[in-house]
Order: sequence, then structure tokens, then C-alpha cells
Amino acid sequence: LARPRRAVISMDSPSTDAERRFRKAIVSLDGIPGNQVEGISPLYHVSQLDGKPDNMAAVMQISTRMDARELIGALESVSSSISDDLDLDLVDMEGVVRNEPDCMVPWPSAREHAAVLAPWFDMDPDAKLGRDPVAFLLAMAPDAAQVGMLTDNWIIGDTL
Repeated sequence: LARPRRAVISMDSPSTDAERRFRKAIVSLDGIPGNQVEGISPLYHVSQLDGKPDNMAAVMQISTRMDARELIGALESVSSSISDDLDLDLVDMEGVVRNEPDCMVPWPSAREHAAVLAPWFDMDPDAKLGRDPVAFLLAMAPDAAQVGMLTDNWIIGDTL
């Protein structure tokens, strides 16, 4: 088996039921052999200024034995099994840099999205994306004013 690598996964959804969907995704990913959830961020509200519905966002960190392409496939499978409007993205994976159309790690636009950076920073204040501290990237994110923490104990909400 491959040695486990840390992976950061973003979750977002415009659904009013986003919390429950995020919990289902976390349980599903944790249930895949070789995966272990190691961190879960607070839940964030993301205001959309373009007339689209607002989103909920959170980030999780896992330890996984999957390679990047396998993990992206698992994220797509988990996402589609839960809901059409649940988006799971591989943001970063320890020691992995890939630039292929179906496998981009680190996720190129993550450094510009406070909806990814703010929950990641709250989960891991020392996190880096490439060589850049997530705290610095968050301070520079053009949409930082549109993202705010809702709760840091959402994960213990009602049962699945």
C-alpha cells in the first residue's frame, strides 16, 4: 500500500440542507478503506453577489492511501451519490503536483477563493498552499468579505 498522504478537500453547496450533505460526504469518505478524516473546519456562509443562491462551505482534511486521480474519482462518486448540488474538490495533497485536465493538484483557483481558504485557515492556522501560507492567501482573496463563519460545531448536528 502507498504511504498515507494528507489531502485537503473543499465542500460547497447552495442547498439549505448543506450541513447534512457535508456530514454524509465526510462519513462516506472516511468509510473508504485507507482514508481517515483528520480535521473538519467550521461551517461558512458564502454570499453570492451575482444573483446566484448563497452557498455553504467547509473543508476537511484526510489521510489517504489513494493517489490524486483515485481520490478525485472517489470525490465525484460520493458527491453524485448524495446530491446534484454538492461539490467536493481536492484542494491540495501532500507532495503532489499534477497539471492534467482531469487531475489538477493543487487546485489552481483555490488560492483566490475565501470560501476554501477561510475554513481551511480555521481548521489549520499553519496550513500552506504551495509555499504560501493560507493566512496570507486569505488576506489577499478578492471575495474575503463575502465569506463568514456560521458555526464551529455544525458537525455534531442531527443524525444522518
